[in-house]
Amino acid sequence: MSTIYIHWPFCISKCHYCDFNSVISPSHIDYDHWLLLYKKILLQFKDIYYRSEEITSIYFGGGTPTLLPRHFIMELLETIHLHFTVTDPEITLEANPKTISKSLGSTGINRLSIGAQSIVDDDLKMLGRIHTAAEAMESVFEMAEIFQNISVDLIYNRPRQKLSHWLGELREVLRWPIQHISLYELIIEEGTKMKDIIDSGILSRPNGDSIFLEETIKTTEGAGFNCYEISNFARPGFECRHSMSYWKYEDYYGVGPGAHSRVRLNGKKIAIAQASEIQEWLTWASGSAILDVEYLSAEEEFQERLIMGLRSAAGLDMGNISPELREKHGIDNKIQSLLANSYIMLRGDNVILTRTGLLKLNLIVKYLSGE
Repeated sequence: MSTIYIHWPFCISKCHYCDFNSVISPSHIDYDHWLLLYKKILLQFKDIYYRSEEITSIYFGGGTPTLLPRHFIMELLETIHLHFTVTDPEITLEANPKTISKSLGSTGINRLSIGAQSIVDDDLKMLGRIHTAAEAMESVFEMAEIFQNISVDLIYNRPRQKLSHWLGELREVLRWPIQHISLYELIIEEGTKMKDIIDSGILSRPNGDSIFLEETIKTTEGAGFNCYEISNFARPGFECRHSMSYWKYEDYYGVGPGAHSRVRLNGKKIAIAQASEIQEWLTWASGSAILDVEYLSAEEEFQERLIMGLRSAAGLDMGNISPELREKHGIDNKIQSLLANSYIMLRGDNVILTRTGLLKLNLIVKYLSGE
């Protein structure tokens, strides 16, 4: 099984915390030309790497893909259905409350991921969001009339934010008509406007206290959303197929500026990265569009499996780790140590973090990886 990720790099404005590959949209975009290039790269993947495996999900991310015209989304989905094996797929579109439209219901999209980020107007301004708290709520309730699978993103542990205020905000959103919620702790990234603001002393850095994560998980699970990954919660049956595919380390094809892919070829995992800079990508895609392939070493694949697997409730499948790597990193002895300290549990070949272990995820990854 595989998935397809479509990256649309344009936004109305750049959020203060964002270090994703996105830029402010130009006044004019030749959508037909972009559509032609996206189709071209998809067919490159199909002709060279695709093995007729089932595509279980398609994900439009960004950037702000709700800026795309309907015909762009519909024609791209038609191309995927014509050339790939697609059966009852999850088709997600990331949505900004300011640019969302009920017309999305006729495009083939069946899941929305709405970037609310906060329902406090002052904090939305601080984060550089272009919508208000009222618009975030209205967009969810309006889209719930059309879509049966809606996810909301929120950011917590923001500057000046008290835990009690955050939990009140979270409880309010959990009462909305949603089936999934993604909750991300604010990370201050290099090169972002938020980093500049904090360095200037205007805002203080978030406290990094794990109590935010611990209470966030308790509150969200208490509302009937299962924690199936450290930042993702779903009502039973509404786990995001696309994200789960990443954590299981399944193959995926990424298309668009800065998009990455991971594909199994000749028994090895290969990494394919496309140029991040817009004009460079356009020149490449308009020309040869030869995909630049890098074979991952056994060590690199191990490190990626470790990082992805331990984040999820399914855990890390040790059956995919070679005896040589287990011995090199002393994995078996380390697992016994983690078991003795109640940081992990074992389910068959899978190493699964306990709640205590989940709160120490980064430390456990470093411990097992030998860093």
